[in-house]
Amino acid sequence: MRISKNLKKITVIMLFLISSTYAQQNKGSVYGKVITSDGSPATFINVIIKSTNIGTVADIDGKYSLKNVPYGDYVVEFSLMGMQTKSINVSINSAEITIEDVQLDQNQEELEEVVIIADRLNQFAHKESEYVARVPLKNINNPQSYSVVTNALLKEQVNTDLASAFKSITGGGYVQSNDGNVSVYLRGFRSDVHLRNGGVAWVKAPIDPQNIERIELVKGPASLFYGANVNNIANFGGIVNKVTKQAYSGKKLDLGYITGRNDLNRATVDYNTVLSEEKNVFFRFNGAYNNEASFQDQGIIKEFMLAPSLTFEVSDKLTIKANLEYNQSKRNLNFARGVSGALISDSVNSWDDLNWDYDTNYGTNEMAGYFSSLVSQINLNYKLSDTWTSKTNFTKASSFTDANYLRVVMGDETTVNRFYLQLDPRETQNTHIQQDFLNVLEADKIDNKFVAGISYLNNLDDTQRTGVWNPIDPVDTTNPVITGLTNDQFEANIADGTKNKTITKFQTLGFYAFDAITINKQLTLTGGLRFDRFMSSNTVSNGAEGTNGYNQNALSTKLGVAYNPFEDKASVFVNYMDGLNNNAPSDNGNGEIITWDPQRAKQFEVGTKLDFFNGKLLSTISYYNIKIDNDIIVDENGISSQTGETLSKGFEIDLIANPLPGLNIVAGYTKNNATLEKVSFGNEAVLGNSLSYTPEIVWDFWLSYQILKGKSKGLGFGLGANHMSEIYNSTINNFGSEAYTTVDATVFYKKDNYKISFKADNVFDNEYYNGYGIPQKPFNFRVGLAYSLF
Repeated sequence: MRISKNLKKITVIMLFLISSTYAQQNKGSVYGKVITSDGSPATFINVIIKSTNIGTVADIDGKYSLKNVPYGDYVVEFSLMGMQTKSINVSINSAEITIEDVQLDQNQEELEEVVIIADRLNQFAHKESEYVARVPLKNINNPQSYSVVTNALLKEQVNTDLASAFKSITGGGYVQSNDGNVSVYLRGFRSDVHLRNGGVAWVKAPIDPQNIERIELVKGPASLFYGANVNNIANFGGIVNKVTKQAYSGKKLDLGYITGRNDLNRATVDYNTVLSEEKNVFFRFNGAYNNEASFQDQGIIKEFMLAPSLTFEVSDKLTIKANLEYNQSKRNLNFARGVSGALISDSVNSWDDLNWDYDTNYGTNEMAGYFSSLVSQINLNYKLSDTWTSKTNFTKASSFTDANYLRVVMGDETTVNRFYLQLDPRETQNTHIQQDFLNVLEADKIDNKFVAGISYLNNLDDTQRTGVWNPIDPVDTTNPVITGLTNDQFEANIADGTKNKTITKFQTLGFYAFDAITINKQLTLTGGLRFDRFMSSNTVSNGAEGTNGYNQNALSTKLGVAYNPFEDKASVFVNYMDGLNNNAPSDNGNGEIITWDPQRAKQFEVGTKLDFFNGKLLSTISYYNIKIDNDIIVDENGISSQTGETLSKGFEIDLIANPLPGLNIVAGYTKNNATLEKVSFGNEAVLGNSLSYTPEIVWDFWLSYQILKGKSKGLGFGLGANHMSEIYNSTINNFGSEAYTTVDATVFYKKDNYKISFKADNVFDNEYYNGYGIPQKPFNFRVGLAYSLF
């Protein structure tokens, strides 16, 4: 293999080389935009420099870039079936060349074929992401598993809530969390949905899905880019990142209305426009109103969401994106259910075996809680030079809760004990600032993509409540009389209780670097290193400051290799990643305060990625092994040490396919064994048992077909299923949720600028409980109308 003179300085094992020392001589980059005759972006246009092998495809905004073009005179051709081909002459004689907007006119004779070709695209496949590796690394060259749930899939499934948006994930189970958000148990470990466009937005409140463009699930420990796991943001199994809708160069107004069972009424709007005559300032607004009752005797959801965003292309070098999202909700929330240990036996080992009524909530609508959240983000993308880019991301999030969470516990065979956890109020705030410096060098033999960054997170949780669990009247299942209870009556019952106000704060400061070197477009080597400083403040309880604050330093690493010898059709990969969770100093049982090391997880993963038939079949298949070898456990003498072990290993496969025109398939399968390997003295009975809330087997699929020609053109059908195996509610593994499989189906009709959908969930009307023991919706249906005004 011959390497140019300048590139000899780059050694493969030096993965953190800052590549600014490499100067590309006599090469330039071409930038531009393609538009249609009405000024809208012309997406997916082929842009090719004739007589060379240099080419690209315009993105969703019509923008394109051609890099590392040797100086000279060329003909650039713009084409797509159904539109006129246009060629222009370009002289490359400087580092950067910007071409004026190229306008293509539609060819009416072939317009029908364009629509058919567009619908044949694998619309559920969207693997490229700026957040997964923080560098522009193709999925086939990225030695890490990740999956994406696209907006197209969410729309087709007539999604109305955040939890349902996770039906098509691969890697673990999911459940609506106690605060109305979502918890995902990736590879055996809980990660909450608190990442937004790569920034931390810790919101303890319900979130509407209307503003979501896609959901990214990045598998494995995520400490390199997100630091230690705090508040279930970046756990050992992976992270969940919501990518929101952004303003773009174009005009649209989409209106939607969904109605259905349980008095569902939902209205949505998605509006985008160009604000400036120079066509460099864009505005977008997404909104939703949702009102729904429960299938149970009590339970309401009344909420709305407002999400404006602004994109300002200040210059060819600087782009500013600003967005804001406000959610407000009034709803009944249920904490995880419980059961008396005396009831558990060989014949009573699941929620289905208990004598409570599936359709009874055991609470009252008058106890519904109030929630609100506000998230603002600003992103500055500044091109420092031909190869260097500065990316600044600022995230500010806050949430407010004034609510009581119902918890029901089966005390004996006929008694349902009831409790409320009161948050009166709870206020959270977080500020997250990220500064990345990205360097991208692309050459004939070696590509080098490097990012170095700084991350600062400041988090506050201010909670006031009375006690932990406040009991109210139990219910006798043989004579079920559920007395009404208002919030005022509940407050009167606990008036003599002491209000406990607790304030916790922490800060993290991280420095990281990551490099990806691709040799001959085939072999990619990646490596990263991060240093973290975790700073926990003393807890303040009822105005009195404690002494439990501490500081801790930690290093995180990430290494990977991907080999792609078949022209982007298939690759094999292997990676090593570690993750950490901070441990506060504590007495080791011998009167000695120990400053513990962070709990650390080490993952090894091997797999393959496939991309066949021009993107019509995408798949990732992997095996992973995650070992945590420094859990704090207690020996027979009551002495604590970091010798505990937990192991999670498993197999995953996801598939996205477009085998025939109009036919799309999404499927996933996960087999996970997350077990306790070494535990505290006296708990040996749980050795080898599964972790709580972690199903062993999860699979799902969604099959969609739309007729593209003939009298029935626009008519479509969808069918899907979700399966979770048994889920234990504790590591004793003697009680939990039984395995379940649900089937969903949809029929829709698309014509011109409108779409009518009918969606049925849980078609066979199964009664089943989620991992927290909460009854889930039986058969349910929705009818939706989507209309595009322009």
